[in-house]
Amino acid sequence: METKSKEITYDELASNLRDVTVIDVRNRNEMQKDGQIPGSHCIPVTEIKYACDMDEERFKERYGFDKPSTDDLLVVCCKTGVRSKTACDLLQAKGFRRHRIYRGSFSEWEEMGGEVIKPGQPHEYNFEDSEDEDDYPASQTKSDSSSDGLSRNT
Repeated sequence: METKSKEITYDELASNLRDVTVIDVRNRNEMQKDGQIPGSHCIPVTEIKYACDMDEERFKERYGFDKPSTDDLLVVCCKTGVRSKTACDLLQAKGFRRHRIYRGSFSEWEEMGGEVIKPGQPHEYNFEDSEDEDDYPASQTKSDSSSDGLSRNT
């Protein structure tokens, strides 16, 4: 059964940006190229389920911030809102209950004059130095290339 994620508006997010954890589910290359909402963190949608199952230490090493708990207030965004919906469904399935979708996403944020960090600065994780092949979800390549089928402007 699909559940509807609660939405957050541009004005709500802009007013509460310091009080929420913003998860941007675009791929790293896209975030770096187009920019990011200040304080947002990159977890590509293809890695959401995998990230939820990581222990705190590995999560922080890979994503550069403390792993949120299922009770933390999260806001999920992407380029236009499509991948955010998928990510919210995955978070819901992993027990997260306080997540909201910013359906306007990065495109609206930019159009409304929200501050943008350009180039974006997703956490740099050295995939080549990883000793454990389990560091890669089955659908993710080491190059994090746009060939993941999700790089379209959605």
